[in-house]
Amino acid sequence: MNKNTKKVLLVVCLFLFIFALIWLAVSHATSNSQTAFYRRFTGALLLSLLIVLFISVIFLARRYNSLIRGLGEFLKAMADTDSGKFLSEKRKKNILPARFDVGHVISEISRDVQKHVQELNERTAELDQKNASLNNAYKELEASYSRLQTLMEQLNESEQRYHSLVINIPDIVLTLDSLGNITYGNRACRDVLNFRRHDIVGKPFQYIIQDCYADSFDYEELKRTVREKGEYLMQIPLRRKDGTVIQTEIKFTPALESPQGSIQAIIRDVTEQKMMEDKLLENNRRLKIINGFSHKIASAMELPDIYKTCVATLTELLGFYGAVYLVAEKKDRFYHVVEYSGEYFAGQGILKCFSHIHRNTGSLYSECKDGMVLDLKSFTELIDKEQGSIPHAEAVYLQELKMGDTGKGLIIVVANKVLLPEELDILRSIGNTTAVAVENAMYLIKSKSSYVATIDALIAAVEARDQYTRGHSQRVSSFAVKIAEEMGMNKEEVEELRIAGILHDIGKIGISDRILLKKGPLTKKEYEEIKKHPAISNRILYPIGLSDRILRAIAFHHERFDGRGYPFGLSNESIGIEPQIIAVADAFDAMTSKRPYRDPLSVEEAIRELEDNKGSQFHPEVVDVMLKIQRNNSGFIM
Repeated sequence: MNKNTKKVLLVVCLFLFIFALIWLAVSHATSNSQTAFYRRFTGALLLSLLIVLFISVIFLARRYNSLIRGLGEFLKAMADTDSGKFLSEKRKKNILPARFDVGHVISEISRDVQKHVQELNERTAELDQKNASLNNAYKELEASYSRLQTLMEQLNESEQRYHSLVINIPDIVLTLDSLGNITYGNRACRDVLNFRRHDIVGKPFQYIIQDCYADSFDYEELKRTVREKGEYLMQIPLRRKDGTVIQTEIKFTPALESPQGSIQAIIRDVTEQKMMEDKLLENNRRLKIINGFSHKIASAMELPDIYKTCVATLTELLGFYGAVYLVAEKKDRFYHVVEYSGEYFAGQGILKCFSHIHRNTGSLYSECKDGMVLDLKSFTELIDKEQGSIPHAEAVYLQELKMGDTGKGLIIVVANKVLLPEELDILRSIGNTTAVAVENAMYLIKSKSSYVATIDALIAAVEARDQYTRGHSQRVSSFAVKIAEEMGMNKEEVEELRIAGILHDIGKIGISDRILLKKGPLTKKEYEEIKKHPAISNRILYPIGLSDRILRAIAFHHERFDGRGYPFGLSNESIGIEPQIIAVADAFDAMTSKRPYRDPLSVEEAIRELEDNKGSQFHPEVVDVMLKIQRNNSGFIM
């Protein structure tokens, strides 16, 4: 700031100060009307201007004192001109100094004024520029303020919405300090946990965790995880004020606008969801059990296997307290226990209580055939209590099953809790599936009896034609069964080999007696006729519905290991193991039996023949097993 600017500012300040003093002086002396106000203002303004003007004149007079004195002397000299003294005195005394020149003074004043005017113009331009900058800054500030005002309004609105959301959200919202103490809880604490805010604020978070989980809760580890990953999810049961427990899913995050280290917890009640998930998992588990049971019981061919599978599934897999399967044949007056399972029957004498249930029990209950829940009073009346005491049960399920035309079955399931509707559906499904399996097994037994009778008749017809081959089929069947068992085949495969051994020569029923009973060597044409009997066997047996394994064992039992057999010339892999077992058993019995055209070989000679042809005519492993059986149990062979 230059010197002239300071002077101007000083004059302005002086003016304002004088005006203020005058205004204060006159404002108490006059009335407060509007006219008086204007008069006071005008008077104070004029008086202030006169005082400032007076002070300015004094200031200028002091600055330009020599100039004014010179000007005064000049004016005095001009006045003395009339008396004629001026020029003479000038000449004599040189009244005006050489430096006093009016033009020079005016020029100096003009230059000074111009200099002040130029400085004033420059200052004005500078002020205009700053004023423009200030106007721009003001506009920007005004725009920024407007934006800030909008943001503040939005922030306030957002904060109100957030506050309303936190208060009214159905999930529990808690804030925890760095030590794990609860510092805030929303309204849901009361709605979900029955805790009021003052009940939990200031208490550690473990206070609302179920007791068995509270000790293992590590808040420091939780904070570390939240700090590293930004959030932490966990499922943990919380307790209500009344002591009941709910399942919850909790999301921990850093708390905003809270002291450093604070954690926000959003807690959702997932009790119903968890119950539905558990129920779905349990239903899936039961469905898998039922599917497995269906497959297993469908493959069971024997009635004892079916009974055992039924009660074991009910107790060991489905978890019922006890299950018993009872059967009453045509002539039976009472049911008798055929299979049982479960803890309910662990005590002594309990089964005896179930040994006097009358066969007409089902007719006493109209719903018994479809399965029904028996009340405990009826259950105690049903069993024979005189045989001993029985454990307490909460529910008893009863279902009667049909067994053929005359027999009856009865399933009794004991539960140590009330049976749910879905559990009743499962029990009915188990009962109905078991009933179907029992029917199939009994039909299979009946069919098997007819089938065996048919086979026996066919074998008797074949062996009646040739006294030398009588008993051959039974012996081949016995050899084949022994070999199969020694080789580790399962029960089904052994049974099929037994049947194949009995039927392997059934096709000879289609061979002429002239060829079959000929005492001398066969001609080439006769031998070709004999080679047809496996194919004839296949044509006879195929319509009966035997398994492929039995049919192949019969059709291929004259094939050779090296591929030089008949009727198809197959080799090892193409033949299969079953036909090669029949081939060894058939050859051994044929060599040790009397024929019309030769005497029987000794056991030792037959064994040497098997060994000599091992790997060519016969399967090496089958021959080794046959020889092992003969060495360990020679009496069996002969």
